[in-house]
Amino acid sequence: MVMVTFWSCSDKIDIPENVLSQPKSLTGLRKVTVKENMVFGETAIKGVVTSDAQSKNIHNTTVIVQEEGKDAAVLLQLESGADQYPLGAEVLIDLAGAIPSIIKGELVLTSLKNTQVKLTGKMVSIAPKVTNLPTLLINAGYWGPILVKLEKVEMSGGTSGILSGEFTLDDGIGTVFSSILPDAVFSSNQAPDFVEGYTGILRIQDEKFFINPRNLDDIQVGLKELLEDFEAASSSVYDVKTLQFKTGGWIVDGGITANSAADLKTGLQSIRLQGTIDNNTRKGIITMGFDVKAVKSLRISHGIYPAAAETGNINPTKLNVEISRDGGNTYSLLEQLEVDIKSTTLKTNIIPVNAGFSENVRFRVVNSSTPFANKNRPRINIDDIMFVF
Repeated sequence: MVMVTFWSCSDKIDIPENVLSQPKSLTGLRKVTVKENMVFGETAIKGVVTSDAQSKNIHNTTVIVQEEGKDAAVLLQLESGADQYPLGAEVLIDLAGAIPSIIKGELVLTSLKNTQVKLTGKMVSIAPKVTNLPTLLINAGYWGPILVKLEKVEMSGGTSGILSGEFTLDDGIGTVFSSILPDAVFSSNQAPDFVEGYTGILRIQDEKFFINPRNLDDIQVGLKELLEDFEAASSSVYDVKTLQFKTGGWIVDGGITANSAADLKTGLQSIRLQGTIDNNTRKGIITMGFDVKAVKSLRISHGIYPAAAETGNINPTKLNVEISRDGGNTYSLLEQLEVDIKSTTLKTNIIPVNAGFSENVRFRVVNSSTPFANKNRPRINIDDIMFVF
């Protein structure tokens, strides 16, 4: 005899089941359809940290990781400080038990313990994806919070003219937003109106799209570097004149462009700067006739003109590098450089400037050496002035 037992619907016990997922990479994870009660099974994936906890433009329990060489990233919500995961560090993420959630339109991995995110010891540089706003808006949901870069962007908004608050970015095709926390270490810097490049992490907050910079280096105001090599014009007259070099007009007062075998130079010629006491047409100064904006540092190469009087000189041979912030009306000392009279090669000095994003500055180089008895100062070769932005 066979006994069959039927359970009525009213007697059925509904036991919820977790929906398990085991992606093998961040790219695979981005393809997972998040369902109710979903958790991850036993699986681990690698990623590279693209957030910068040290610069504090992200909350201290949030880490963003991106797959190396792929347009796939995810936000990790940890239980404690994210500063143990430095920018560029590769991590191995144990996903077991982690819960994928959609928070304000963004995929977030929650219920992760810090012990589940381990440093591998490898450092990786992730290059930003250069894109435009239409492409970005179409693909943001597929990519996740990857590192992106917009070029030639107008900025507006923010708080009191500084890098703090919510900004609107306009690349001429569309607009997107950018958020900088008031506690970010770079938030007190002056906000530019226009940038050549704007790098940041792509974020979604409800129906708004953001590109949030990680640090000050992500905001490229203009060219990264501009070199003046003093090759584009020439003069063999020491009296004051304006020469049109590659970067603009320079006033050469008490100097010449020098191309002899003895002159120290990196190309075909350099400036040989002298200067004569009580001679107002030979002061021993080269001066920019134009401004540059947002200069972070200055690199200048210099060396002694190797004549016997110069190399045997016992008095100080020096250059003053001076800065003007008012269009050349006044100058102040930025740094004094000592010229090595025994060296047969140019020496390069790096001088911090740290001008604001919208601040115009110009420079001049003054031969401040002790003059000889004939009132002439020692001759100094100057070449390759590099502006670093």
